[in-house]
Amino acid sequence: MTESVRSVAMDVDLSALCHNLAVVRELSQDREVIASIKANAYGFGAVGVSRALVDAGVRKLWTGNIDEAIALRDAGIDAEILLFGGIEPQQVADVLRHDFQPTIFDEVGLDMLAAAGVAAGRRVPVWVKIDAGLGRFGVALGGAADFVEQVARRDGIDLRGVYSHLPFGSADGADWARERSAHFNAVIDELGARGVAIPMTQLWGSSGVLAGLADASSAVCVGHALFGLSPLEAGVGVHSELRPLIRSLSAPILQVGGSGIEGGGYGAGGNGLAATLGIGLADGIAKAKHGQAEVIIGGRRVPVRGFTLEYLMVDASDAASAEPFDAALIIGTAGDASVTLDDWAAWTGVSPLEVMMALSDRMPVRYVDG
Repeated sequence: MTESVRSVAMDVDLSALCHNLAVVRELSQDREVIASIKANAYGFGAVGVSRALVDAGVRKLWTGNIDEAIALRDAGIDAEILLFGGIEPQQVADVLRHDFQPTIFDEVGLDMLAAAGVAAGRRVPVWVKIDAGLGRFGVALGGAADFVEQVARRDGIDLRGVYSHLPFGSADGADWARERSAHFNAVIDELGARGVAIPMTQLWGSSGVLAGLADASSAVCVGHALFGLSPLEAGVGVHSELRPLIRSLSAPILQVGGSGIEGGGYGAGGNGLAATLGIGLADGIAKAKHGQAEVIIGGRRVPVRGFTLEYLMVDASDAASAEPFDAALIIGTAGDASVTLDDWAAWTGVSPLEVMMALSDRMPVRYVDG
């Protein structure tokens, strides 16, 4: 986004990111950690997050689409960049130019990239995705071994790895993923018996890693956990060791004063002190259900009384101080008062990840360390 002169900003703690990476590495044991930075690094800023991860020794970054991948190269990031999903014909030139590693799962993609590789006198690095049960992308299990063998022997193609994805959030989901993983492992075993060399295999993401599921693969691909977001329900897997990345989300107080508007409106109500904050729905702040949301002003939590496109209206009656142009904390900690990403998720009835997706790329991100 272009540089903003507004004082709305999100502070992201890179030391928390590195801590979470260390937790994931410990849980992953000898498996390589590939970082999923799709969706603008889950809302935390793909370029800044990727730089920190590469500095911490991450060698592979998995992106959601080719535009994200190009943005990383334009920012000077020279890690291996893998592409989830498929690519389109007009994207092949950029794949070769930037040395991306696309995913293929059918003969259409294989033929397209093989022809490009032969024409360029090089081998295009690719990953094959197997659909082990999610039903989104991937070659079907029944034909997976034959397809991977075909890819491995094709001119113009360099097979870098084979992967799948089995996300879950509950104990029942873990049982389902464990059962489906056996089918993926059976394909890998069959390929080994055929003498097909696969440099890397990857199955589990954050769910499998945090739940401690057994894994015969050589890598994991983790997104949620790196960003302090567990996809698992309470009581399933590891939660407490992860640290949230948002240090604060702040917005200016633009106006203070006046009592509530008679007969309704957005005022504080009664004789309360109304304040207007310079952040709103257009910035990705979701409307809370049943008037539950709170922000921090003057070291105290105060209730939000109204949501509009550009502003939040709050009752600042209990704030120790409320002056124009002071910062209100939408997320953050001041003294004993704290408002978290989880709080906003509960108030709005969505997951913490969905809160971040609403905020993603809507406001400046400032990176802090420690």
